[in-house]
Amino acid sequence: MIRFVKIQNLLFLFLALAGNVSGQGTLSSLRSLGYAVFPTPQKTELTGERVIIDGSWQVISGSSVPQKITEALTRRALELHNLRFPGKGTGRIELKVNKNAVTGITGEERSLQAYKITIGPGSVTIEGNGEAGLFYGIQSFLQLMKPARDGRFQLPEGTITDWPDLELRFIHWDTKHHREKMETLRRYIDWAAYFKVNAIAFELEDKYEYPRHPVIAGPNALTKKEMEELTRYALDRFIQLVPDVQAPAHMGYVLKHKEFAHLRAEPESNYQICMCDEEAMKLIFDMYQDLIDATPGVKYFFVSTDEVYYAGICSKCNHQYTDESRSQTWVNYLNRVNEWMNARGRRVLAWVEYPLLPEDITRLPGDVIDGIMHPNKKQEWIDNENKVGIKQLSYNSMQGSEYLFPNYFRTLYRGRHIDGRLSDTFGAVTGLEARGANLIGTFAAAWDDAGLHSETFWLGWATVTQYGWTKKTPLLFQSIADFMDVFYGYFSPEMADAYVLLEEGARFYETLWDRVASTERGKGYGSSYGKGIGGDMVDLLLQMPPLPEKKDLNMIPAFREKYGPKIEEASALLKKNDLLISQLMHDISRVDHNRYNLEVFLAIAYLERYTMETVVNLAKVEDYLTEASKSDEPAQAVGQLINAYKLSGKIINDQHAMWSDFTATWNKSRLPKNQSRNGKKYLHRFDDVKDHFADRRMGLDYMMAPFERMQMEAWRQQLGKIITGYAGIHNIPVTGIDAKRLED
Repeated sequence: MIRFVKIQNLLFLFLALAGNVSGQGTLSSLRSLGYAVFPTPQKTELTGERVIIDGSWQVISGSSVPQKITEALTRRALELHNLRFPGKGTGRIELKVNKNAVTGITGEERSLQAYKITIGPGSVTIEGNGEAGLFYGIQSFLQLMKPARDGRFQLPEGTITDWPDLELRFIHWDTKHHREKMETLRRYIDWAAYFKVNAIAFELEDKYEYPRHPVIAGPNALTKKEMEELTRYALDRFIQLVPDVQAPAHMGYVLKHKEFAHLRAEPESNYQICMCDEEAMKLIFDMYQDLIDATPGVKYFFVSTDEVYYAGICSKCNHQYTDESRSQTWVNYLNRVNEWMNARGRRVLAWVEYPLLPEDITRLPGDVIDGIMHPNKKQEWIDNENKVGIKQLSYNSMQGSEYLFPNYFRTLYRGRHIDGRLSDTFGAVTGLEARGANLIGTFAAAWDDAGLHSETFWLGWATVTQYGWTKKTPLLFQSIADFMDVFYGYFSPEMADAYVLLEEGARFYETLWDRVASTERGKGYGSSYGKGIGGDMVDLLLQMPPLPEKKDLNMIPAFREKYGPKIEEASALLKKNDLLISQLMHDISRVDHNRYNLEVFLAIAYLERYTMETVVNLAKVEDYLTEASKSDEPAQAVGQLINAYKLSGKIINDQHAMWSDFTATWNKSRLPKNQSRNGKKYLHRFDDVKDHFADRRMGLDYMMAPFERMQMEAWRQQLGKIITGYAGIHNIPVTGIDAKRLED
């Protein structure tokens, strides 16, 4: 049975990635022996023998090894493997900082991250060119420890020599629509370090207290003390916790407040601040300074410049608003910010993009890092950045705006067949370098626009990091398999098919709804194409089945006719969802690590299931109503109406039960979304350019908003009145509905 499940899982993964396999490296020698290290090491020399290790071994640290690094081994060995090293055994794990452990690496930063592990009978030596390299060697050693059947652990005999191809490996925490608990963020830092991530772009918006302007902060904002604690925690694990402040666009979180409304680029829009207003610039610099103060020891600052569509549109800008003036305003802004940051010891990262014109790139400072170099950038862009000396991060987005779960694997998305976000990562670095890009690292973006849980991002974060460390290998299949072994444990059940099924269910949820002109939002201010262009907002919902006439039950069925393909799709997907939930229920007690990750996946699977069942059950409700309208026997007709009433009640009750469990699961790792705290209420105002799915409701219930708009409770109340009215006309007793409540 287990063998069948494994084969079935591999088949799911093959189908999800078919067509994206050829030319993607070779199977690593570690993988061929049954071991996983993530990212895949650069060089391995293995004998094929194994070395057995247990708690009797002792850890020996050289004089140059800081205590925090020794503790990184002993603490994580206990957390991950329940293994203590008492320090008295015959087996030795020796830790060394040796600047010549790995030679021949260009670039000091890359060299300091290099390490070598030598494994032999009774002895393991972990050496790093620098402290960071030793730390990364420890992470690989911990990943190699494969449980043996006798309760001990086995390691492959031989030597692993490793170093990163790119010095910076960013992942992206976007918290614009949620806030994790402190213990969750510490756990995320530990796992990021385990995958050799060394920088986190922490996009905060109103999730920081901003002491100079506290009105900006939401009720559950991180305090300066908490940011300092997280910064220290990350630096101890060789991770730069880099503040990412959205400015001068995406500033609805600031400009929604009356105190700052006068700083808007135009009075009717809260999207962008006036870039020609000194008071506005002082506000931005105050926000920057607040986060510099809270992140001591960090080298970088992400000044964003994300989607500054309307640079220079402000009436205080003394120029005509044109493509050229937009670009010039953007250049002036970045140059000024860069000079300000350099004076405070920070190196600037920015989204170097529209509305900047390619010909103006050469007017930028060469020490800026472009955080968004991707395959769609024109060659002129790369060439001009090279002229200035600008270095870049290879950008891959692991989440854009899809709902519930990322598009990791190939799928049909918004009417277009895509290979999936994982496929996009392989070859991204080498492809850009072949075009001349001067890459310094990778950036694994995971946007919060649609409000996905961060637990859904780990596969994406890790995969981008994989190809920043070893840019040419391994196979994408192997990278996924290595991730599963490292993230869930060697003998944990295979999870690849769960990811595929979660994605399939999420795409059903996303494509199910009618998109109708919004009654909740007015027309937006504009779009990337300009002010007044686009901005039409839509609401998502389904039309409820038509209700029969009270007197004669006359009705024309419409639900099945309109949603027939979706009803059929939901019926088929429910069978897959059965398998998905059964697998997750089975696996949740069998994974070695990250059990909560599966709890989140289960919550998503149940939401997807509820969506599918609702479509199927509403079709059945309409069938009952249709049968009632056709019946010549009033008593039988009332019976069918009551069946419809009961089933619609089940739909509503199932929603309450599912949603209660869903929110409880998500809130294990997060603070309740936008909850009032210490007398401070969250000020919810829509961004008048962006229409983020996660912002359609102040709380977590944005995922329930499409169901809410269907007004099922009110629809059911009407049905109840039709039942009692029709039954009264025909003197038929009614059971199974609360007639008194209907009268009230």
